[in-house]
Amino acid sequence: MNDIELNQDAVDLNIDNIEKAAILMLSMGEEAASRIFKRLNRDEVQLLGQAMARLHNVSTTEAKWILQQFFTQYKKQSGISGASRLYLERTLDLALGNKFSRDFLDNLYGDSIRDELQLLQWIPAETLARFFRNEHIQLQAVMLAFLPSSISSAVLDHFPETVHDDLLFRIANLKEVSELVIEEVRNASERCLTFFASQVGARVDGIKQVAEMINRYQGNRVQLMDMLRLHDPVIVIEIEKNMFDFFSLKRQTPEVLQQVLQEVSQETLAVALKGVDANFKKVVLAALPKRMAQALETLLMASGSASLSKIELARNEIMQTVRDMTDQGDMEYQLYEEPVVS
Repeated sequence: MNDIELNQDAVDLNIDNIEKAAILMLSMGEEAASRIFKRLNRDEVQLLGQAMARLHNVSTTEAKWILQQFFTQYKKQSGISGASRLYLERTLDLALGNKFSRDFLDNLYGDSIRDELQLLQWIPAETLARFFRNEHIQLQAVMLAFLPSSISSAVLDHFPETVHDDLLFRIANLKEVSELVIEEVRNASERCLTFFASQVGARVDGIKQVAEMINRYQGNRVQLMDMLRLHDPVIVIEIEKNMFDFFSLKRQTPEVLQQVLQEVSQETLAVALKGVDANFKKVVLAALPKRMAQALETLLMASGSASLSKIELARNEIMQTVRDMTDQGDMEYQLYEEPVVS
């Protein structure tokens, strides 16, 4: 075996086909890569996109061999290519007429309408459902039938339950769809894409953003909240609800902190404390009875790592407990540091 074959084997062993495809896509430039992406389904785009994002430290030698391997395979298969659908459609239309050629081509290439609806799979299910609800229920059923089942089921979840059975019954009874209805589906698809484009924008949760800004505000927070209250007392209530930040536990009195910790399981607290600084952890442990503090420290060391989503869930659970106790008047929770006078 010569050196070239050994190098090729080494590349094949270390790089899987998805990574090879990712390197090829990155090598061909944005315009050419975008044309290929248009021919892939949602799962394929996500899989290949993730591989492209993860690529790093690809050597020149590896890239060269992958490109060479691609062109070698291309040359082996690049004799007379099969006719494209467009070519056959034009030719058979002249010979058989539109209807007969369409039926024949759909059997060869699959339903063309499915391909035309591919773009809809990138629209959030909630937005699709909002648009579909404005269409006739039979057209809703037809469009759901042509979408991938994972997308159509997600859309169905956003419809009122009272129409689920009707839609599913209509879909189950579909066998053939006339050219007239297909044209309606095409028009509805275009309207849906236009509708989605009009809905797209930068989403901002202003209430939450203000709450987080005030939590980090270095000035007089009481005075600032009073000024905001003059503008709109209702919006201040919403801001305060969002100011129940997990790290606000640190500025509570030992008595309040003890009240909170009595209502929280040690397992939840151990997860919530993952990743906090030593000072924050010290404040929490100091509020617990000595034996409970020691047990919590043991649990923290034994529990290992936790996912960010699990940590966030535990912290939200604790803060929901805080909000419930505050709303019931069981304690006075200090949302922000207030100036004191002796």
